[in-house]
Amino acid sequence: MSSQLPIDTFPAWAHLNDVQFTHVNLQDVGEGKGFGLVAHEDLESAEADGTSKGVVTIPHDLVLSAEAVEDFAKVDHNFKQLLEAVGRQSTRGDIMLYLVSHFAQSSRPKGLSPTPWTEYIRLLPRPIPVPTMWTEPERLLLMGTSLEAALEAKLLSLGKEFDTLREVSEDFPFWNEFLWSGEEVSLEDWVLVDAWYRSRCLELPRSGTAMVPGLDMVNHSSKATAYYEEDDHDNVVLLIRPGCPVRSGEEVTISYGDAKPASEMLFSYGFIDPNNIVDKLTLRLDPFPDDPLARAKLRISNSGPTLTISRKDTEDLQGASSIVWRSPFVYLMCLNEEDGLSFQLLQDTAGDRQLRLFWQGEDVTDQADDFETLIQGHDLCPVFKLRAITVLHEKVGEQLTRISRGPSDDELEPLQAAGLLRAECIAGARILKDVESKLLGHALEALDNERTNLLADDHVVAYLGSKEDYPIGQEAQATVANDDADDFS
Repeated sequence: MSSQLPIDTFPAWAHLNDVQFTHVNLQDVGEGKGFGLVAHEDLESAEADGTSKGVVTIPHDLVLSAEAVEDFAKVDHNFKQLLEAVGRQSTRGDIMLYLVSHFAQSSRPKGLSPTPWTEYIRLLPRPIPVPTMWTEPERLLLMGTSLEAALEAKLLSLGKEFDTLREVSEDFPFWNEFLWSGEEVSLEDWVLVDAWYRSRCLELPRSGTAMVPGLDMVNHSSKATAYYEEDDHDNVVLLIRPGCPVRSGEEVTISYGDAKPASEMLFSYGFIDPNNIVDKLTLRLDPFPDDPLARAKLRISNSGPTLTISRKDTEDLQGASSIVWRSPFVYLMCLNEEDGLSFQLLQDTAGDRQLRLFWQGEDVTDQADDFETLIQGHDLCPVFKLRAITVLHEKVGEQLTRISRGPSDDELEPLQAAGLLRAECIAGARILKDVESKLLGHALEALDNERTNLLADDHVVAYLGSKEDYPIGQEAQATVANDDADDFS
């Protein structure tokens, strides 16, 4: 692919495309942060009547949004062909097709209709320090974190997207020549384009999800001094926040928005700001391998087989008492036919067969994620809760054990010195592990307390005393494993 242009060529590109900077410059801000926007005069917030001019103004026709992709398809029939064949399924997918096409165009003498993005894409950094672009040894640093499984799934998804793009576009002579002959587009290029999208996209008030040249070079901060808006002409403007004056020589920054989990911040941006994260993680639950209804449960659930752990938004509670967990699927996962759970394939008015979920003889398909409420009032409600708590306790314990493993800092130093591990990857993984280890430890303690209380319940004591030595949550699975019920997989 084309070579990357030095960042000092950006002012010329900006001037050519009418991007206006007022009393600010793009320059190296030090501290390993790379380039950012720095004031060369004192800057005050916009006036109440809106007459104050933005410090940066980007014309609407430079904004890469869903609308911009459709507009380009109207003027370039080749891109329209690709968009109709592979795109129009999501804004992300359409913007990525636009980006990868322009990325390929930047290294070819002819092909697509030129746009400002043909050159701007050569100014974008590469590689991006997000985990999808980490090397295999660097990805091992995430072992035991919630990001480990999410990263694996994301890489598989990117591979499938790339294979689909190639399989479909190879049938079109123009695209077969443009993308797949000579210096062909690679999976690594597709991963790079995805990294650009995730790390540089913004949510605009009217244009929606978009990439904005110039504005995407402004660094984020938990103590932002500026915000972006769309003016009456749909141009994007950067304005100083009220009460946040910027002195000459200081950096102008924007906000990430609401605080995010550490895993999400590392996944999207390639680093973690400890001052702008929330204690939250999501783990995947694996259905019981011998549950004959497992696949039907996965299909009927809207929330998916996940466990989300977070903290209550209060400073009064600490440790295990601050933990909140949510897992609608775990209740469905732990119920079986002996308890009164069943599935049926019913024919609708159009003649199609639909999978329906029944609890105690009633159709509860629309309440598949509300079994915590549905089991209330049942004689065995404490038993059902104990099953769920036991499953979650085991999952959290396993995760905590895995995240505690891994090389020590002393073991990582020679690998970093040998160039096998980048310092920023080690730092990001270390912060993520610290945050999630504490959260998992407190969650395990909270679940242990819940389990202890449930084991003392009279209904639970009586129920367990009447059962064989099956693991909790699977007591009745053996009684239905050989039933002649329909296979709903």
